[in-house]
Amino acid sequence: MKAPLVYARQTLATARLTLEPLAPEHAAPMFEGFADPALYTWLDVAPPPDAEDLRERFTRIARPYAPNGELWLNWAVRRNEGARYVGLMEATLRPDRVGYLAYFVFVPYARQGIAREACAAVIDHLWRAYDAVELRADMDFRNLPSRLVVESLGFVRRKHNKATRMRGLPSVDYRYRLRRPDLRRPVEDEPEAPDD
Repeated sequence: MKAPLVYARQTLATARLTLEPLAPEHAAPMFEGFADPALYTWLDVAPPPDAEDLRERFTRIARPYAPNGELWLNWAVRRNEGARYVGLMEATLRPDRVGYLAYFVFVPYARQGIAREACAAVIDHLWRAYDAVELRADMDFRNLPSRLVVESLGFVRRKHNKATRMRGLPSVDYRYRLRRPDLRRPVEDEPEAPDD
């Protein structure tokens, strides 16, 4: 039996980025990036109406202990050169050590390798600090840039995809998984359905 999840607050660093544990105070300097409607092309959510709304969201998700025993891990991503915030990394870790990865890279900084670099830092942290056994990522099947990011990190698309809706219209989320390299036994998963 695994030990209970204990939050290990840690700033992560890469060659170009600093990932700071998310705090409500990040809302003001990150608002401009989150207010850009182009950030939500493949998400069925609206931009925050103002910095206070974003601050309220950050206040909720910056609390690491979720009511159901999960850990919510979030980092504000800052580019070292110019010290500007360029995105957000999110990871949800279940008690069975299976995690879910999501990220935002603000539009002016897209396609510069930031998502891959930040994701790699978070993945390494989840393996080492939390003994995660598997990570998963879901995304709209049309979101080619995000699909390329996770595939470049070794995630494999699962056979079972998830029917979703995007702005009221039917869509499909591709589901990806990455198993920790040193594990020999596969993690139990929900039954997989054939691709449609």
